[in-house]
Amino acid sequence: MDVEHDLMEAYFESNGFLVRQAGKPDAMPVKKKQQSLMTLAIFNPRISSNHASASFRLYTSDLNKIRAGLVSLIGWGNSDFTNGMLNNDSSLLKFFKKEVKGNRLESSFNPGPELAESGMGSFLRLLVVPALPRSEAKVGEVFGILKEAGVDGILTLRSMLENLLRQSEPTKIYAGKPFFQVLKLMKVYELAKEPQLEMF
Repeated sequence: MDVEHDLMEAYFESNGFLVRQAGKPDAMPVKKKQQSLMTLAIFNPRISSNHASASFRLYTSDLNKIRAGLVSLIGWGNSDFTNGMLNNDSSLLKFFKKEVKGNRLESSFNPGPELAESGMGSFLRLLVVPALPRSEAKVGEVFGILKEAGVDGILTLRSMLENLLRQSEPTKIYAGKPFFQVLKLMKVYELAKEPQLEMF
């Protein structure tokens, strides 16, 4: 079970998107920092085009402005991200500078003609990241780095997980949806509480 992959799929599907794996995952295991990024193709059938007014930092409330996109993930499992970076803005800035080097983002967001995603038409290049700096100045630097790398918008794993926690219900059966089943169990055993959704 790839938890981050399942989280991404569950998040977009539960918010009304059609979702499928994009591109071709690596066939051979390689070092985390060399892996191509896991990418999903998302499509929102409820709107006719991507809204130009969507902000760079995206929240669930912004999803109704997205028609189509490719969503890649730089996460805990495919990068050198560590717990210590969560509260260290300087380390986070170095992390993002390192992650945009090479062609990991470029290959995820620019599908070749042999892939179905190349026929998507107009789409946004979205990136899911483990965390953002707390300092506004550092956040601005990170946004600049990612925009320069061709990213149109970002979401954080934390905000996606919070949204899924809010949607999960202890009394509901989630057949075929392992990620929601885990969240349900967390609520049943009071490991995640609303409204603050504190996890401990």
